Amino acid sequence: MSEHSETGNWVYVILYVGIAGIALFLHLLPLSTAPSSWAGPDVILCLTYVLVMRRPKTIPIGLIAGVFIILDLFLLRPPGLLTAYVVIGAEFLRSRARVNSELPFFVEWALVASVICAVLLGYRFTLFIVAIDLSTLGLSLQHLIGTVLLYPVFTVLLGWLTLLGTTGKLAESKRRSS
Repeated sequence: MSEHSETGNWVYVILYVGIAGIALFLHLLPLSTAPSSWAGPDVILCLTYVLVMRRPKTIPIGLIAGVFIILDLFLLRPPGLLTAYVVIGAEFLRSRARVNSELPFFVEWALVASVICAVLLGYRFTLFIVAIDLSTLGLSLQHLIGTVLLYPVFTVLLGWLTLLGTTGKLAESKRRSS
């Protein structure tokens, strides 16, 4: 049984790093030279919090910190600032994951939304305090709302992936027992 859980953890780690790499690659593509008038959601932040809430033991905190520090360096953000906020938010959610597994989804979504809001507002406030140029408030709100609205989509996708993996394991165990 522990062999399957070890394999399952590696699958989630590879999936997490792979999606983060693809999202970073797509973010860095020069699709337009004009400034963007809209801000998309933070896919990696949303994926991180979905995995921390739904599968708290799959991705270690060091991996989260490593992925976000690489994102900070490639996206020319202050190194470690958003990483620190994301790690604090992830550990807060991880500590509440057992309690939240018994609550309705909307309560979980509200908790994650408040953590995402705290992370992004704390990041923006820190940039303001140290006098770093900020994006417009409208773009920041679009980014925040998009990330919060993406959470249920990733939750459904993770549930589907887990169901698909469980179905495959059940079919395999039935074949072995036959």
